[in-house]
Amino acid sequence: MTDPLTVERHGTTLVVTVEREEGNRFTPAMIVELGDILEGTQGEHELRFLRLRARGPAFCLGREVPESGARPRPDAVRGLAASIVRVNELFQRGPLVTVAEVQGDAAGFGAGLVGNADMAVAVEGSRLAFPEIREGYAPSVVMSWLPHAMLRKRAFEMVATGGWVDAERAARDGLLTEVVPGNRLEARVDERIAELSSLPAGALRDVKAFLANTRGIHPAAATAAAVDALVVGVLRASE
Repeated sequence: MTDPLTVERHGTTLVVTVEREEGNRFTPAMIVELGDILEGTQGEHELRFLRLRARGPAFCLGREVPESGARPRPDAVRGLAASIVRVNELFQRGPLVTVAEVQGDAAGFGAGLVGNADMAVAVEGSRLAFPEIREGYAPSVVMSWLPHAMLRKRAFEMVATGGWVDAERAARDGLLTEVVPGNRLEARVDERIAELSSLPAGALRDVKAFLANTRGIHPAAATAAAVDALVVGVLRASE
């Protein structure tokens, strides 16, 4: 049995490919493994990008579905939620610019990977959804970050209905960077990474870090933090 997560290194880019039957759903072990991969890059200063892609019709349709009738244990639910939060935070706060290459539908945890990536390029005809409410519970982990990525009313609609949103609407809402024809996906992600590679690595890390560190805080506090961050960035650039 092949590893459902494969890791390759191409220059300054770490490429993680998901390939698993059942819609590329993540098992709890796969979620932990992805977090370990992200965490393990923090001392790799020559790495700049994480490219997350998948093989098969779907990008990722969420987490592995538990056996029917099995009652979840509170400690298991808590551990799984913590693992998901860890991945989300590493996507947003980790040193690598995260790029999602979305070749098909993404739901639940998969849509979360897309939404938390710094950049996400999807093919025409793909869709995103957060269907957890149809399982009888509110996706609080999703709701902890989604209103910072899109307008609150649209976030409410997505999590309250669990319905699919097409890629074009998801791009307008801010969950995707752009939508391209299927035969252009890989090349367009190549182009995007090449564009970012031409920018100063330190400045790009500062952009990512500042956006992550100031999300959700009052605009006045963000403005105050911006002064110190600008001073540090300009002085470093002049060295």
